[in-house]
Amino acid sequence: MIAQSLSLYRRHFGTLVFTCAVALLPANVLAAGAVVFGLAALNAGGLAEPQTHSEQVQEKQRDLRESPPATSEARDERARQIGREALEGNAGSTFDALHFLRGLVPVAYATAIAAAILLAGLFLAHAALVPLVLELTQGRPAGPAQAWAVAGSRIGALLVTGLLAALLVALGALFFIVPGLLLAAGFSLAPPIVVLEGAYGRAALENSWRRLRCNWGAALSLWALIAVITVLASALAALAPLGPWRPVTAAVVRMILYPFPLVGLALLYRKVT
Repeated sequence: MIAQSLSLYRRHFGTLVFTCAVALLPANVLAAGAVVFGLAALNAGGLAEPQTHSEQVQEKQRDLRESPPATSEARDERARQIGREALEGNAGSTFDALHFLRGLVPVAYATAIAAAILLAGLFLAHAALVPLVLELTQGRPAGPAQAWAVAGSRIGALLVTGLLAALLVALGALFFIVPGLLLAAGFSLAPPIVVLEGAYGRAALENSWRRLRCNWGAALSLWALIAVITVLASALAALAPLGPWRPVTAAVVRMILYPFPLVGLALLYRKVT
């Protein structure tokens, strides 16, 4: 499966990448926007307050050492006052921690939304690749226009099924990733089922789950590869300069590499049919 996928990927690189980019490019743009929104919400929550209080206490302690009061009683009183202020700051640390955790909620929501958008983009790209890969494996000429004409004829059903699958996978991923990976693997046959067999929504997802049978290993391997590519894209983006180059880098890496495992998923459908 992997060898055949790699062979098709290498021989039809441009066609496969361009076909997937039609769905993956807008999905990456929307996902990046969701992440930016979450980070902006976190920054708006105000993370500087605990640091400011600590800096104020340290500054007062430094002033006490450098410019102590004239009498020992005044010095002791000043030291006790600074100590009380430090303790009050420590007592408020629990509130600060809760405030910080509340600020993370929008980030968690934004991350889940970004993951769901990316998964929906993968779903649509996979749906377009299926007729393309089936034609290419038969030695017949095919291209992105033909692939998206087939997928476009079922676009409503694909959107409904893709969003449902993406939400379920993103929700599963919140529970230590593994349930999300299992759900993604279980839904691997849903895009071709929607495009080529007419089912959609819950029926397509359940049909995919049933028909995997003894092919769970291949499905899990291909989705593990998708997860690795996602992490690699994020790691390479972190090396890029701050600003728009980071989401651009992540999007380019995903659009170039995602077609490889998606071809494997299309071949998996041909195998079980």
